[in-house]
Parts: sequence; C-alpha cells; structure tokens
Amino acid sequence: MRIYQILEVKKIFIEGDSLDLGATDSPNNITHFFYKNNGKIIYLDKFTENNDFKKVDLEKYPNIIEKQFNNVFLMNVLEHIKEYKNCLKNCFGFLEKNSNFYGTTPFIFGIHPSPNDYFRFTGQLIEESLVEVGFKDIKVKILGTGIFVCFYSMIFSFTKKIPFINIFLFSIFLFVDKIIEYITPNFKKNYPLGYFFSAKK
Repeated sequence: MRIYQILEVKKIFIEGDSLDLGATDSPNNITHFFYKNNGKIIYLDKFTENNDFKKVDLEKYPNIIEKQFNNVFLMNVLEHIKEYKNCLKNCFGFLEKNSNFYGTTPFIFGIHPSPNDYFRFTGQLIEESLVEVGFKDIKVKILGTGIFVCFYSMIFSFTKKIPFINIFLFSIFLFVDKIIEYITPNFKKNYPLGYFFSAKK
C-alpha cells in the first residue's frame, strides 16, 4: 500500500508550515514525498521519546497547540485511534482557515498494532466523518487495483523473504486486476487496499 500512497502524495504541492500527526522524522515517512516549498514540518506523536517532537493525545478533544498550520497530515494513523472523531476534530482545529488536510488509511490490510489497531474505514465513513467535523472540498480516493493486489499485500510479509519473487508476483497480480477492472469497471471499489483522502477547512 505504501507504493500507492507515495504515488498519490507525489502529485501534491504543499505550501507553508505543516503538522504531521502520529509521526516522526524518519526516512520512511510518507510525508517526505510531498512536493513542498521551504515551510517547516512539525511532528506530533503521543508515544515519542524525542524531546524535539511534541507529545499530544489525539483521542482527547480539544487539544490546544500554540499555532495553526497550513497543512495537517494524518498518514496511516486513523485506524489506530479508538476515539477517531475526536482525532478528526483536533485535525480541524490545528488548521488555519482554508488550509489543507491530507490522510491515508488501510482497508484490506493485516492487523498492525501501533500500539493498537482498532478500525478499517470505508470511503463512505471517511467522507461522512469529515463532513460531520466541518471539512469541505472532501476527496476520497481508492488505493490499489483490486482483489489480487490486496492478496499480494496480505502475503507480502512472507514473500519478501524470497529474492525477486515479489516483483514477479506484483506484476502478475496487477495485470490480472487490470483485466478484471476492464471487464467489470466497478470491481475495484469493492476491494480497496486503502484510501487517500484530502479536505479543506
């Protein structure tokens, strides 16, 4: 799923300072792939042990921070938040007016505690939840191409141990999903690997 997420964020140019929630400044962080100007990214995580990053519990509302941001990122965090509506309210509050909110969340994906894993969101629930909080210009995009790529994602933790087999399997499964999608255009909607969503305050 990370491949699809990176491909999606690379299409987006962001301006101004950004807040990356539930994340740290690691090389694997998806937000590094946004095209951006010289604005700063501030990292905020409940479990950080780095004194340079801010600690906050996104499940508690309201959370007050010293400034509002031009962009807020919530990448692969929502499924780990039990009180997810409070999290979305906080995201809304962290943004300046007319600023941007971006996020991703898995759907057909293995359990991955961090430290907990509570939910799998449909596109409908994401959209309705963002509307309830007050977001506008909401876009929810399916990540993945169908059931075979989802199956590939589920077996990846095993197949990655065998050199080169992942490239071969991914190519085959991607091809099969494209054929099925051509025959049945709505097939992809029923088997999302995950979702990418964006909205404005």
